[in-house]
Amino acid sequence: MARKAPFRRAWRDRLRHALGRAPAGAQHDPAALFTRFQAVLAGNNRALEAITDLGEKLGGDYLFDVNYTKAAYGELFAAISDALENFTILTNHAHPGLAEILARLDRQVQRILTEEVPESDPLLIFYPEITWDLAETVGGKNYHLALLGNELRLRTPPAFAVTTRAFDLFLAHNQLSERLQALADSRNQKTDLAGLREAIMAGAMPPELETELARAARRLAGRRGAKYLLAVRSSGEEEDGDFSFAGQFESILNVPATAAAIGAAWKQVVASLFSPGAASYQLQLGYDPGRLKMAVACVAMVKARVSGVIYTVAGSGQDDVVLINAAWGLGPAVVDGITDADLYLVKKDGVAIISETRIGRKELMVVGDGAAGIRTVPTPTADRGRPCLVDKQVLELTRLAMKIEKHFRSPQDIEWAIDDRGKIFILQSRALKVDEGEKPPDPENEGANDPDLPVLMDNQGVVVRHGITAGRIFHVRSPEDLEQVPRGAVLVARHDSPQYVRVIPFVNAIITDTGVATSHMASICREFAIPTVVNTGNATRLLPAGREVTLRADSDGTITVYAGVARELLREERRSSVKLRHLYEFRRQKYLMRYITPLHLVNPLEEEFTPAKCRSVHDLIRFMHEMAVQALVADANRQAGSLARRLFGRANTLRDLALPLPIRMLLIDIGGALVPDSGRKVTPEQLRSRPLRAILRGMLEPGSWSNETMPLTGRNFLAGMTRTADPGAISAGANLAVASADYVNLSLRFGYHFDVLDSYCTDQPRNNHIFFRFVGGAAALTSRSLRIHFMARVMSAYGFMTRTRGDLLVARISNLPAAEVEQLLTNLGRLIGCARQMDAALVSEAEAERLADEFLAGKTAGDFLFDKHGNR
Repeated sequence: MARKAPFRRAWRDRLRHALGRAPAGAQHDPAALFTRFQAVLAGNNRALEAITDLGEKLGGDYLFDVNYTKAAYGELFAAISDALENFTILTNHAHPGLAEILARLDRQVQRILTEEVPESDPLLIFYPEITWDLAETVGGKNYHLALLGNELRLRTPPAFAVTTRAFDLFLAHNQLSERLQALADSRNQKTDLAGLREAIMAGAMPPELETELARAARRLAGRRGAKYLLAVRSSGEEEDGDFSFAGQFESILNVPATAAAIGAAWKQVVASLFSPGAASYQLQLGYDPGRLKMAVACVAMVKARVSGVIYTVAGSGQDDVVLINAAWGLGPAVVDGITDADLYLVKKDGVAIISETRIGRKELMVVGDGAAGIRTVPTPTADRGRPCLVDKQVLELTRLAMKIEKHFRSPQDIEWAIDDRGKIFILQSRALKVDEGEKPPDPENEGANDPDLPVLMDNQGVVVRHGITAGRIFHVRSPEDLEQVPRGAVLVARHDSPQYVRVIPFVNAIITDTGVATSHMASICREFAIPTVVNTGNATRLLPAGREVTLRADSDGTITVYAGVARELLREERRSSVKLRHLYEFRRQKYLMRYITPLHLVNPLEEEFTPAKCRSVHDLIRFMHEMAVQALVADANRQAGSLARRLFGRANTLRDLALPLPIRMLLIDIGGALVPDSGRKVTPEQLRSRPLRAILRGMLEPGSWSNETMPLTGRNFLAGMTRTADPGAISAGANLAVASADYVNLSLRFGYHFDVLDSYCTDQPRNNHIFFRFVGGAAALTSRSLRIHFMARVMSAYGFMTRTRGDLLVARISNLPAAEVEQLLTNLGRLIGCARQMDAALVSEAEAERLADEFLAGKTAGDFLFDKHGNR
């Protein structure tokens, strides 16, 4: 095992210290909490910068020495460890599992860097126990099939994996490790490979492995006893990943569920790793012979009445068509091309429709032959011309395939079987390589082969990921637009957003008006090698929706967007691209990055935004950032719900903020919120807090705040009489702002409704956020819900992620320049003033939407709620 770096030991010492309870007073000091919050952001920013550097170098077109990679990862680990230490104190130990998640991620990265299998890895593991961090341990085929059962809850056969540690143990037990290492320098490799295969078949099983196989056999016997039969199949480290290894290794079918039979089949599969064909395939992928490790899948045989294969993309230019092949009996009839199988084509856009059916002759079928394995037999005459599937089964297979494709975010090659009871089993899923082919010429751009095309945008913005690509412009103005993004589009948006992870695998490029090279979205774009340009200023105005364009983003920062398709540029890009994916060292860099860069936590308002879903360092950064914000919000709520004078009664801290509004506002200055020497009572002119000034600018805008009383209907009047205050809200007459120069947490109460607004506004866009919560009202629930509908429509138009339930609205936006944060806060100030009495005014969703559109057009409460006489 590799020796642990000193900084890692130091981090563990610091974390143990951090996990001790903080002094009681420190937990409720807003200034101290804010300092911790800033320390979390500082650690996260260092980590994001390290990820950016790693992403640019390891995810690009170059190879880097492993020593650079180790040093760069060390800096990243130190930064995320610092952030986690401060986060643990800030949140008062609310998320203790994060340290273990970081440790699991670190183990996988170290495994890739050192190429050593941890001794803690199991020899054998059943599929329900396979977790996200065991992909290398169990190999690609095992991992993907286990994931389909564990996460997507699809029906898969009972199965277990014999891991790569068992492979290493077997070689060491039989003194074969040295022979393996000598293969690379062998002068007679063919003979040496044959000798190695014979030695594996003759080798003795290590006692520990025999014990594990016997345990697995007993566990299976608890289900079906001695009649249980298995498919014993390869699951190499890279198999069914970037490369399929299709047909390169042995698969042994109908293996009895006994330790001896499983062990014998396992040795056959392992030996096939060193067959001449498999060795040649590995050499093409940059593997020296003997470098690839083999895990093995032991999967229960399905008594298949029908089996087949699904391609979720039928072929080049057929992205919207699913292809299904089916034949009687076991799967080899289709995957080995033994018979003329049935063909079904299904249009998958919108409602799935079977567009074509072709019934094959199916003269042969593959069946089980007991312990002898399988055999090919003639298909009964009555079944040869009969369809294997009815329409209902075709559509159900399509539904399952779409679910799998959506999860993996790429076209899939899926093997399946239907048993004699009509149940569908998924047997395998791997990435489907689709030949995109040459795009047919567009008559509108015929002859547009070179950069002599009109230039729509020149040298504006920051290159996040270089490349040359083409596609039609699609504007994303709100999260809902992501549902409509077509494949191959050039996505153009006002802001960057981690929510774009939903479409990044399918778009050709991303261009945004604002953004930075170290944002969450930028990291994802580098991971998927999507040409990306941010911070252009006005791309949404320069690049019209529907226009076909070519983007050229060079590694030196040069950026050009041409009108039309520059075909010669695209051909040159294809010719000059180095096929680095065929080099193992390059792929090792990529495998390391999958524990660092991917972002699985996208929307903090979703229920799945939890520590359990953190599967990368990037996820940890995002989770800590969001929960750090929540910690500040929660602390401000605790302050607001108490007697402010008792907790914050120091004369130099608690102030009265005099506003020309019928509310009382208390202000706690935690650093730089006010001009020096401000007295007990302060005015808006004495504020230095950027976000608080911006909010008040909107609240005080003429017409935003109406003092007219909205008449209540009988139903709403009775509802108001029976409403009780939110027990978590501030006490009447004590609205509270906790502020610094760049931060504000604002708790407001107007009658029976409550607002919480939290914002950080600095010159670092990736630090910035706005969190808004609105709940309650005096009217009936139906009227209050209509107000929420009005507010959510407005905030979605501003780009917020929103969640609503009844009379509750929660909204979130982040990663924006300071000027945009201030403008949004001013708009929110207007909205707070406007929305106070809207629950008494709204009678339908149509009216709520109409008034939302009027508000977005610049009208105020005085414009559309009251006439000049103060009447509705």
